[in-house]
Amino acid sequence: MLKYKFRFEKILEIKQKLEENKKIEINEINNEIGNIKLQIEKLNGIKETKNHQIKKNMNVGTSINEIKLMNGFIDSINIKIRNLFEDLKLAQNKLDIKKNEYIQVTREKKTFEKIKEKDIVKFNEKIKKEEEKFVDQIVTFKHSMSN
Repeated sequence: MLKYKFRFEKILEIKQKLEENKKIEINEINNEIGNIKLQIEKLNGIKETKNHQIKKNMNVGTSINEIKLMNGFIDSINIKIRNLFEDLKLAQNKLDIKKNEYIQVTREKKTFEKIKEKDIVKFNEKIKKEEEKFVDQIVTFKHSMSN
């Protein structure tokens, strides 16, 4: 009895591994994006609190130096937020690249899976023909023996 062996099995396995790796990379980038967004939210919250504190202190009558210090702190937060938005933009670009790579690898894997499916069908047809040939030989042999 013949045993089926797909000639491109190693390539298919490599494509499957690549697909899994791309999924992992996409998840890691999504986590990175989530962390950046969380940092931006936290800094915006701190900035709002400081702005509220400045307004409150101005109503009470705080010194100009203290207000300048608080404004300097808010400016530094704004710089950090701007830098985080740049990091976010870079991470989203990286994500787009990885998604495109994932799509490409998935297409390639599906192509090899389709080739394998067709190959299995051909193999099964070949086996069926050989079985039919064998049965014919047996019938012919029995027929020749009976004569």
